[in-house]
Amino acid sequence: MFTVWVLSLVALAALALAGWRAADHRADLSEMNRLLSLQPADPPGFDPATVADLPEPARRFFLFSIKEGTPLYRVAMIDLEGRFSLGTKHAPNYMDMTATQVLAAPEGFVWKMSGGSGLMRMSGSDAATWTRFWLAGLVPVARFGGNPDHMRSAFGRYVAEAVFWTPAALLPGPGITWETVDKDTARVTVAHGCLKQSVDVTLRADGSPSRVLFPRWTNANP
Repeated sequence: MFTVWVLSLVALAALALAGWRAADHRADLSEMNRLLSLQPADPPGFDPATVADLPEPARRFFLFSIKEGTPLYRVAMIDLEGRFSLGTKHAPNYMDMTATQVLAAPEGFVWKMSGGSGLMRMSGSDAATWTRFWLAGLVPVARFGGNPDHMRSAFGRYVAEAVFWTPAALLPGPGITWETVDKDTARVTVAHGCLKQSVDVTLRADGSPSRVLFPRWTNANP
């Protein structure tokens, strides 16, 4: 009888964890679909005149990044593959991984990954309001978010990624300002609700970015 009781508890715990993981999947897909719905259905084409009044480095960036007449889509779905580290700089313990990301700056993003195999299979997601990862699909190993510190840090990440994935989202408009840092560096500042993030884009002579640099929020040090 005791064994049956223990096995029943284990089965109930496994079902509860599986249900919790399924709820995370649903939340990931729901937020991805919400962000994808923000994509303009029939956006206008890029007109260089819209950046004529920007500082020269910013204008150079847009003229390189968006060909004249290109539809100004502002949301991207990106498929990635690579390696994911569970270790340290000196012993990274890489595992192969694949991921899908929906990026809709300044509204939000979801990065959903899966990597490894067997008991070392990792899966989970980062988003504007959460970070949550699972081991072997059943053991929660990281759950953060839902607070201003996480939101500020996430905002820095996806605004910076917009520079090279969705430059149309950073064209002049409400909440977006560009300024000159030096002759080859432009700074974009994005304000959205209570959040604000600046990103410096250093450019080559043809306007291609050579560096994207930004201060990312952390509460881990003074």
